[in-house]
Amino acid sequence: MIKVINVSKIFKSGKKEIRALNDVSFELEKGKIGALVGHNGAGKTTLIKILSTLIIPDSGDAFVNGYSVTKQEKEVRKNIGTMMVSERAFYFRLSGLDNLVFFGIIQGLSRSEAKRRAEELLELVGLSEWKNVQYMKYSTGMQRKLALARALILDPPVILLDEPTLGMDVVSSRDFRSLIKIISREKTILLTSHNMKEVEDLADKIIVLKRGNVIAQGNKEEILSRLGKVKIIATRNVPKGLDKYVIGYNNGTFILRVPQEENVEGEVLREEKPTLEDVFVYLMGEEIDSTRNRNRRGGWWRRWGE
Repeated sequence: MIKVINVSKIFKSGKKEIRALNDVSFELEKGKIGALVGHNGAGKTTLIKILSTLIIPDSGDAFVNGYSVTKQEKEVRKNIGTMMVSERAFYFRLSGLDNLVFFGIIQGLSRSEAKRRAEELLELVGLSEWKNVQYMKYSTGMQRKLALARALILDPPVILLDEPTLGMDVVSSRDFRSLIKIISREKTILLTSHNMKEVEDLADKIIVLKRGNVIAQGNKEEILSRLGKVKIIATRNVPKGLDKYVIGYNNGTFILRVPQEENVEGEVLREEKPTLEDVFVYLMGEEIDSTRNRNRRGGWWRRWGE
């Protein structure tokens, strides 16, 4: 299991301080999949790195399978498998099999045990047919599957996945999610993702981060209960601060997907139940507005004008 207790982390850049995490707390039980969601810079990867013992929190503590990340780093590392989006984990000229055997050996397995385990994992992730192919010839989806196999080489009880399906096509992403579901039956998995459909499909528990703070957490139903119904509205004018709800434009009319909590005048085309994406947009608020303001020369601002 994973238990995070009042974890805070501040990064310094010159005289400026950036609070990456602020008093973050949550628990994730064995056999469950947790998802950290939030904008870039919300603190998701920082938290994964703390749980991986790559960085130390300034205050608070976290426990992985009962071991403290601040006091029992070696034990924590024995109990986790990690898959980080930014790491270069493999040797390009080695085959997938040779890469896994190598990483198994440097983590303490005998050569025969490392090879046996590598063969098992390549079968699990669907790469047996390509096990003798050089890593440099793997597609993005194949590379991510091999990274998952590497995270599992010691059969750890806890798996940490940072943006596991980033860069994958639809089919590869679907296959990868199926793999995660299979693996989660006996392990605790914590992942980060920007894909709300992926989160909705996988997560038993969702933790929403905004500027380093947990602003919501719970299962899918609990998160969805943050909103009532969602209205699809046609209007000529988008109220200030609500441009994040625009989903379409046609002949001078904006189409908005708006929570009933927001007051927007216009023709209500229909009402629907909210999705996790609706809740995410609503909770992020000004984060989405500021992102769009920085990109007004592209996206729907370019197509529709201001």
